[in-house]
Amino acid sequence: MLRQRSQLSIMMPAPSALTIATRILLLCALAMPARAQELVTPAASPGDGAADVTHGDFYSELGQGGQHSVRGALSRDQDGMSLDAAIEGLRNGNYRDGSVFHQRSVNLGAEWKLRQGRFGFSADQLNQDTHYRAPEAPFLALLAARPEDLYRYEVRRASAFVQRYVGNFELGVELSQREKYATAYYAGANGSSESRYSSRRRQLAPRMRHYGKVGGVGTDTEVGLDLMQWERRSGRDGDAQRRQYSRALLLREELAFGGAYAPRLLLGLRHEQFQLDPADLPAAGSDWENQNAWDLQGSLQLHPQLSVYAKAACSYRIDDDGYTSAGYRPLAGQQRRETEVGATFGDAARSASVRVFSERLSNQIVFDQSLGQLGFAGNLDPSRRDGIAIETSMALAPDWRLDVEVRQVHARYDDYAYDGPDIALVPKTLASLRLYWTGHAGASFDAGVQWLRALRYGRDFDNSCLAQVPAFASVDGRYVRKLGAWELELAGSNLANRHHYGAAPGCRSSIYLRDARQLRVSARYHF
Repeated sequence: MLRQRSQLSIMMPAPSALTIATRILLLCALAMPARAQELVTPAASPGDGAADVTHGDFYSELGQGGQHSVRGALSRDQDGMSLDAAIEGLRNGNYRDGSVFHQRSVNLGAEWKLRQGRFGFSADQLNQDTHYRAPEAPFLALLAARPEDLYRYEVRRASAFVQRYVGNFELGVELSQREKYATAYYAGANGSSESRYSSRRRQLAPRMRHYGKVGGVGTDTEVGLDLMQWERRSGRDGDAQRRQYSRALLLREELAFGGAYAPRLLLGLRHEQFQLDPADLPAAGSDWENQNAWDLQGSLQLHPQLSVYAKAACSYRIDDDGYTSAGYRPLAGQQRRETEVGATFGDAARSASVRVFSERLSNQIVFDQSLGQLGFAGNLDPSRRDGIAIETSMALAPDWRLDVEVRQVHARYDDYAYDGPDIALVPKTLASLRLYWTGHAGASFDAGVQWLRALRYGRDFDNSCLAQVPAFASVDGRYVRKLGAWELELAGSNLANRHHYGAAPGCRSSIYLRDARQLRVSARYHF
């Protein structure tokens, strides 16, 4: 065990390696705009109109429940350079009395295209604030004003990339960084309390891709590395700190054989190793310090209107060392195994598809918001989902189209002392029907109905409740009218105002109703 961790630490990138790589990549990005003036294709003539193009988009929406949002976006293309920016604001009163949710986001990006490659960067920031009135308590009667619980969440992301074309090879590298900040204030009988959480992740991802042909078989090969370092601080003063390093090797190969049946085969492999803080070692040992994922897919074109495919995959997810009921000890790694076969028949006028799928989950990582003030993450017992889905689409007339979907799923826990109960809030049967109409003068309309049957209440963690949620149907619709550069829309969800359930952490308790009927109007201006 100790020898394995010692060897692993040698393989992990040193913290300074990403810092050096960051500086190199940023220097390349700063130096290449001057070269872009020399290497891009000659600028189009002034009368061409394609060398200097500016587009913009403004969007505003109003809805019931105190919901409104505003978004503006602007993009510019000029001589191989693309710039884009967007800003958005959203407010929602939510279904809870006295609650207000605010969200603000900003996105920036730039890309330069050269004859032998391209490079660029992007940056975005997201801020969320949620206010709740403090729960009823005797001490609140002594206060002049009722206090509020406040939750703040912020995400900052930035990335830069460089890509180079050399013959049939594509060489590229991308450097990204993501920062998260969360703060919560609570009002209680003993005064207010505060909780803070912050994390930072840096990732360096070099890639190499090759296109070729061997014996008449087209090949598309990609090899890459993912080098990542992650750290987290939590607690009122940020005194609890954890770090994690990882390195992943990935390989993807796609083969196109051509011929009458046009068979295609895709194989993907990923091996990842993790280096944890000594305090974060899982109780079972080092079984999740190494994780493997793979993906195998194949398809055949048996007839111009008939194609079949099959795929199998195994993926993983590791705990982000967040809040768990056992303190800050990481959870066991989640593993997902999937298999699926399907067929599609038809053309643009009429088509039908059927797929049979199976999914097995081990140590599924979920978040239970009903535990404590912040909630806790945990591992579920082994489960599986087996089912079949049928989808059809047909053109009823030049302006009318109908889509129908029926899905039957058997989702249950497996290999457990209380074996057999359905997984909570997973419908056994789901049927949907949607009708589309495209009229003249820029008008369009679509409406649909969705029916769900046989949902089980929680709880997920002890599988002790077999109560069923009644079957229900929900109806939604949307009407759009285009007037020149303007687009006006009227939309409604849950038009029948059915009170169905979105979360049920307890058995016939802690029920969270989904939003009731809601109407929204919006306007979009594009130039």
